[in-house]
Amino acid sequence: MKIILISLVIWFQAVDNLLDKGYEQYDQGEFMQAVKSFNTVIEMDPKNAEAHFLRAMTYQGLALSKLAIADLEKAILLKTDYAEAFQQLGYIYLVGQAPALAIEAFDKAILLTPEVAELYVNRGSAQCMLGHLEKAAQDYQKARKMGISYAAYMNCDQ
Repeated sequence: MKIILISLVIWFQAVDNLLDKGYEQYDQGEFMQAVKSFNTVIEMDPKNAEAHFLRAMTYQGLALSKLAIADLEKAILLKTDYAEAFQQLGYIYLVGQAPALAIEAFDKAILLTPEVAELYVNRGSAQCMLGHLEKAAQDYQKARKMGISYAAYMNCDQ
């Protein structure tokens, strides 16, 4: 029993170390190396939602949106309350000109983290893209009340 516990501790440390290494590589703009580190983590622990999320962020840094979306969806499948994954998924859809999908993702993120003002700004922008001006104004107003004022971005005239 003691050997099994020691093995588990070593395995978890290896996974954590690789996640840290991949994050450092990502942070330094070494995206290909980061993908390799996250791939190794996922091979070791396919149910590691954080590894899928971080690899998605890295894919986004490489402008590989389809791969990023697939990893974000996997992270959400593994951790259904992963607010950051919903937020990033919404952002990718927003930038990719898919406002209805963006709103769906931002709605889920807001349910999980209603205190994040940027979610309202982003959802408001998606509402503008769909011509839902009243809903956009409500989101922008909510963000302003929370202390955010990106005046240049918080209107539908853009």
